[in-house]
Amino acid sequence: MNTIQEQPSSVFASMVDKLRYKSEAELKMLYQRFFSDELKEEWRVLTDETDFRDAKEEDIIKAIQKNRYDLKDV
Repeated sequence: MNTIQEQPSSVFASMVDKLRYKSEAELKMLYQRFFSDELKEEWRVLTDETDFRDAKEEDIIKAIQKNRYDLKDV
């Protein structure tokens, strides 16, 4: 019995097409679901090093970017 299997490139293209029509909120939710363990670990590391109780959103974003990209002057 012969079955036709999609080539990896066409599977990837199909995934991209499905994602293309998602809203920003849906994409953020998918990102959080897919990377939840990594995001939790990243936040644990960040909060071990810094107290964010009185931090502004910009300060948190800068700290995350500095941690992810090792930026010197963020």
